[in-house]
Amino acid sequence: MGQRINVTWGIVIALLCGCVIWIGYSNYRVSKQIDKLKQQKIVLGTDAQLEETVNTLEKNLDDRLAYKTHVETDPFDMTKVIQSKEFLNSLGLRETLEQQGRMRLSCTITGESPAAILKFMGRSNIVHEGDTFNGFHVDKITSAQVFLSKGGSKLVLVNESAPEGELTENQGKTSVSGQNY
Repeated sequence: MGQRINVTWGIVIALLCGCVIWIGYSNYRVSKQIDKLKQQKIVLGTDAQLEETVNTLEKNLDDRLAYKTHVETDPFDMTKVIQSKEFLNSLGLRETLEQQGRMRLSCTITGESPAAILKFMGRSNIVHEGDTFNGFHVDKITSAQVFLSKGGSKLVLVNESAPEGELTENQGKTSVSGQNY
């Protein structure tokens, strides 16, 4: 039995020595590769694929920074919607007679083609710049005024709220300018 223990110990020691030698040789090989890489001069930026990716990303960034929104028509231009009395009627609004003979600027719509609603003789009249209305030429429409001219005289209409009870719903349940809501 003593001989078996000596043989076992001999095998274990031989395996340990073999492992130490193998690990030492592996470390030696790795250190030689590290020394070889340290001696090489590495030039950065020579990878063509990396350079192409960086250039593409920089171009995309420049394009995004230079992007400006351009819309052909103003999406808030209401002159495309409010064009006739039929539109007002479709909302269920009917008009009552206003003071006879007096023009009143009901509202203006600014945009590429400014428009205005003028109340005259109890009717709503939609006018645009350059139109003629009741003998007056519509010179200019701003956000709160309409400039008219007739025979050398000038008239400026300013937005005014509707007189009490002018626009009412057909059923009489709602009044836009009145006090019934």
